[in-house]
Amino acid sequence: MHILFISDSDDKYGASQSMKQLVEELLVYHKDIEISVILPLRSNLENYYYRMGCHVYKILYESFYQGIPEQRWKIPAKRLVRGIEYWIGRWTGLYCIRKKLDINTIDIIHSNSSREDFGAMLALKYQKPLIWHIREFGDIDYECFSFRKKYIEFMNTAASEFIAVSEAVKIHWIKKGLEEKKIIRIHNGVSSEITIKENYVNKFGKIKFIMLGSIRVTKGQYQIIQALGLLTEEEKKRITLDFIGGGSRSYIKELQKMVEKYGLRDKIRFLGYQKNLLKDISEYDCGIMCSKSEGFGRVTVEYMMAGLPVIASDTGANSEIVINNTNGFLYHWGDIQDLRDKISLLINHEDLIKKMGKRARMSAQMYFNSGRNAQLILNEYKKIMNKKD
Repeated sequence: MHILFISDSDDKYGASQSMKQLVEELLVYHKDIEISVILPLRSNLENYYYRMGCHVYKILYESFYQGIPEQRWKIPAKRLVRGIEYWIGRWTGLYCIRKKLDINTIDIIHSNSSREDFGAMLALKYQKPLIWHIREFGDIDYECFSFRKKYIEFMNTAASEFIAVSEAVKIHWIKKGLEEKKIIRIHNGVSSEITIKENYVNKFGKIKFIMLGSIRVTKGQYQIIQALGLLTEEEKKRITLDFIGGGSRSYIKELQKMVEKYGLRDKIRFLGYQKNLLKDISEYDCGIMCSKSEGFGRVTVEYMMAGLPVIASDTGANSEIVINNTNGFLYHWGDIQDLRDKISLLINHEDLIKKMGKRARMSAQMYFNSGRNAQLILNEYKKIMNKKD
């Protein structure tokens, strides 16, 4: 079976990490599968897929579904520049890939993101089955706009099947118009090889919180800062928080001002994007997820796989992953007092960290491991191949 994966330009965060994990699982444990990968020119993942044994093709193409920049003054420039790249890539990309890859050898095309339509164009042109992965809400999380008119109708026409990463995402896209009979839910998977927090030991008298992911307003970093600011002075002495991820300088400066305002300067650090963090997650005690609308929450599962309980907002897919009062806590998004109370509960009942951490690890291993995810997707490939026959 020869699968052609189409990636978008993300090479740091959830979508790209999920695709890398899926490709690795398929190649390592299913020797009868051959994988080719198409990457946009700006991607930095070429060498990674070469090392995995994939055929790799880099061409000019741009996503048709674009997120609006948080700095609103950049919107006109993004629409112009990305629009030009999209329309040029739309026509030249098909020509370029035809010269590099024999599409007749491909059995299934797998588009990794709802934002790119290059896989759909290939599928329609060469009459190949297309699996289209839907990994985000698009509008309510990233305020995406489309260069393609009537894109829902186009997606329905092109795709043999849609895979939504959560029930929340599935329901949202059905409401937007995707054909319900074509869309299934398969939760993302993460590697179970993440270093585990074997035993909770508070060596330095501090409870260490971590918040991973891109730093943007919709991710809700401001809520955790406000919540920590409401703690008693005695409780503040016992906590630290690390933000790990990149974001706009202006927003990070706003957050840093909030840190000063609430007297948390020596409690909170902004460490930027880090490549190889997974081995260090187990050094923390609790993971934080404050997103307004998280499509899945890969970092939530990474926390759990490392044996950390999670405090998460009750929006998006979080309630599909975090079981309140069992492997973590859910708080009402936007209710800073509720978030503060959940944090305080862990600070003052450290035994919960150990108990919930063990349950979190068990949940992640059972429902969200990468092997299970790959097998479920492989089953869909086989189903499509059987239909072809």
